[in-house]
Amino acid sequence: MKLIIIIVILLLGCVALNETLQCYSHDVCSINCPQLSYTIKSCTDNDNRCYTATFLGGIARGCAKERCNVQINANSVTANVCCETDLCNSATTSKLTLSILFMILGALILPRI
Repeated sequence: MKLIIIIVILLLGCVALNETLQCYSHDVCSINCPQLSYTIKSCTDNDNRCYTATFLGGIARGCAKERCNVQINANSVTANVCCETDLCNSATTSKLTLSILFMILGALILPRI
C-alpha cells in the first residue's frame, strides 16, 4: 500500500513538472485591448516568465525569457514587469503606474536641463 502511494505521488510530481507556463499575450494596445480571458497563451520551454510592458502608446503582454529591464530614452518610456506564475501578468499595479509617471516626468525634464 505504501508503495502505491509513493508511486502516485511521484507520477503527480512528474505531471506537474511537465506543465508549461501560461501568460496573457497580446500586441501593444491602448484603447481597444482584447479581453484577457481570450489572450491566454502557453509559453514555450524557453520562456520562463510572463511580462507586462507599458509604453507611452499602450500596453503589451506575453511570454519571455527575460524582459524585466526598465528602459528610459528620449523617444519613449518603457517599463517591463515580469512574474513567474501562471497568468500573473493580468493587471498593472499602482507601483507600476507611479513608476511610469516618474519616468515620463524625468524624460520630459531631463532633455531641458
